Amino acid sequence: MNIAVASDKSPALSIAGLDTANLLIDDIVSHRVFARDSNKVVKPPHLKDVMMILPPEGVDALQQRLTRALGNRSHGIELSIEKVDQESFLQLGAHAIATTGKPDFIANSKLMTSKLSEAQASTSGLSGMVFVIRGRMGVTPRRFVAVIKAELHDGFGTADDGEDAEVTYLKNLALTPSQRLYKVGLLLEQVPVPSFGVGKYDVSNYRCFLFDHLITATETRSAAAYFYQAFLGMGIQKSSKKLTQDFYEYVDTFVKSSALDEEGRWELKEALRVELRSTSTIINVSDFAEANIENEDVREAFVDFMDARHFPKHAVIKDVDYVKAKLRRPRKLTFTSGVKVTIPADSDKHVVEIVEKTENQATLVIRGAFHEE
Repeated sequence: MNIAVASDKSPALSIAGLDTANLLIDDIVSHRVFARDSNKVVKPPHLKDVMMILPPEGVDALQQRLTRALGNRSHGIELSIEKVDQESFLQLGAHAIATTGKPDFIANSKLMTSKLSEAQASTSGLSGMVFVIRGRMGVTPRRFVAVIKAELHDGFGTADDGEDAEVTYLKNLALTPSQRLYKVGLLLEQVPVPSFGVGKYDVSNYRCFLFDHLITATETRSAAAYFYQAFLGMGIQKSSKKLTQDFYEYVDTFVKSSALDEEGRWELKEALRVELRSTSTIINVSDFAEANIENEDVREAFVDFMDARHFPKHAVIKDVDYVKAKLRRPRKLTFTSGVKVTIPADSDKHVVEIVEKTENQATLVIRGAFHEE
């Protein structure tokens, strides 16, 4: 059946740190979950015992939908993995990736769907389709498992491509290109491991990502907690965007309270801006300190300061979406006499006011106490 839908284009960008190139789907299982009724009773999910078989164009369309979702930086984030027990999504997902047997994959997909149904039982989560997918992605292919919760909507389609084809009303459609009402949780394997059995997979070998259209570039509270927290067992507060924001704010606080002189403070604040604007994809406290703080005592004080605030000692993925406005280049006023005035990018726009200017001179009002080096 041919359904009239808009064209779908793969994105140029992706969730920070996630390489969605060459995404290929190997296996799919679809299940159905239901919303609770007027008595707040949830109907058990309808679970399939067989793989979902799609024609090549169907697989290609689904690969495009998944690539597009994971490529949307405004609505996608990396999550921190919090639940690692035997019944967690981490363990079930890792086993679904590692096992080669289709019966094991189907069994795991049914467990995941049942847990998703349980997670939304106490919420207003709607009925929908659940697609459990495993495949590979990246220039250097890495295995993944993804769970898509897609709400259903209606539309129109035709049975063939003929000019006189009869148009049919279709009640339950999912994952059309224009649809926004779906969520994706994806577990990505870093290094291939054999099948150990559920409960034995090392959390450090996996990364988890969330796509939810309710997420915006600066707000994560709208994301459905039943999906990422209760079902996936993940946390948002330690995501790459939040960690990058924390790094900026902690360094800024340290600069203001440090024993550095005025010039040293300005240089370290500028180093922070340059670091976050650079092409590097990671942030590391020790590396930043070594590269930008010459005084050993101040350097050690900075590392201790960050450690006291529980900022990770290991490298974290950089994603500047939350602090983008603070990373603009400083404004510079240049005069023919060689004098230059530099205005921090995050300062109030009225901090420097040009009162009068002629061909040979200018009068400025600069708000702030005067300090001469």
